Amino acid sequence: MSHQDKGALRTPVAELKELSAPILDVDIGGISRHGNAVLDLTGVMITTLLTFGWNRQQTLGGRFDDAKTATKRSLGSVVLAGSFQALMVALRGCGDLLGSLLSDHLVSLPSQSKDWLLYGRPTFAVDGSQFAVPRTSKNLAAFAAASRKAKSNYKNASDYAKAKTTQIAVSLCVHLGTGFPAFWNFGGSADSERGLLLSMLDRLPENARLVMDAYYFGFDFWNHLIDSGVTFVVRAGKNIDLLGQLSMKGKVKCRGMLVLYWPQNAIDAGHPPIVLSLVSVMVGRKKMFLLTNELTLSEEQMSDLYARRWGVEVFFRTVKQSCERSKLLSRTPENARQEIQWTLLGVWIAMTQGARSIPAGRRMSPVRVMRVFEKLVLAVSRLSAKKLNLQNALSLCVIADESSRTSEKNSKDYPRKKRKRQTGEPTVAPICDELQSLAKTRLA
Repeated sequence: MSHQDKGALRTPVAELKELSAPILDVDIGGISRHGNAVLDLTGVMITTLLTFGWNRQQTLGGRFDDAKTATKRSLGSVVLAGSFQALMVALRGCGDLLGSLLSDHLVSLPSQSKDWLLYGRPTFAVDGSQFAVPRTSKNLAAFAAASRKAKSNYKNASDYAKAKTTQIAVSLCVHLGTGFPAFWNFGGSADSERGLLLSMLDRLPENARLVMDAYYFGFDFWNHLIDSGVTFVVRAGKNIDLLGQLSMKGKVKCRGMLVLYWPQNAIDAGHPPIVLSLVSVMVGRKKMFLLTNELTLSEEQMSDLYARRWGVEVFFRTVKQSCERSKLLSRTPENARQEIQWTLLGVWIAMTQGARSIPAGRRMSPVRVMRVFEKLVLAVSRLSAKKLNLQNALSLCVIADESSRTSEKNSKDYPRKKRKRQTGEPTVAPICDELQSLAKTRLA
């Protein structure tokens, strides 16, 4: 039985106050508000995080009631929203700005800022996912593909039923140094992940680097990134045809194989080619082909960057499974957008606190971390007199050691998951003398 120092035990209110300390330091003085606004914005931030990020009750009203009581006990005499509807009115007015200020402040903390640069640049993993929302008329109009075309344009009833799926698409940039969900954009089920990413390029910091999977390709798409001053590392598959064997030695410094991405329609339109470096690396036990327009990156650096990209996949899994947020509860598009963005912030804060407390050499269990945070909120809101040590509780949130396991964990149950198509290898064709000369002319 593990021993816990009784002197380290504190009240749940004291633990929540310490946990909320960085939020209290956010500078919100510059936010312009309606003349009749009376709600304390710091209280709005904490209540929102406790409602959407750290509580798994089945109703939004139940989550809000716990969050409101917990915030009141931790902050004292501040004016808070009297109802969930009042909170959402405040968030629709300034929720986006509050979330932006909070994220900027958290990243600027000394413990985070030291990891801001990775191989000389702020680096972000990009991915997208979709979250189901209630099938209300407003959500259908905002998120369903069927709202964009008449029913007669669909071939059959099955296609039309699929098009009426109400899902909010989330395109997310996760900072690879800190795991922070730094930038996001929302759309409907028919919106392209590449389009959502392009629409938020202006929010990326200077000299940003993006790490992306094989879906994020295309001549126009990559040119948009390059024109915005963004470098990228992307997995290359058999969907990409490249031109190699270039005689450009001495003119271009390249650590990998120098190739051109220059589809025929771009050649015919008079566009110059995109010069890239192609490397073959081992990421885990898989051989992968990676492309980058940052030609001086080494194979080891590109392999490390792409291996770290898995963090964005884990983050989405944590939000959707560990926090049980695969389906949102908001019945209007405006509320759904606030719900998902504050969920992302709340989960990241919880995971960061958990990672700091985990013993070296052990792996963190996101499910256990979220349970600890939920118990803390409930203990404060329901006036629990039982003392606790949050850091000690988080240090126990580790994944069980299964090194001696002999049986497989893979499920044999039916139906089996759909097998994804293999990414394959990119095609690298030798470039002819005529295209070689044309490429040099257009690149000059």
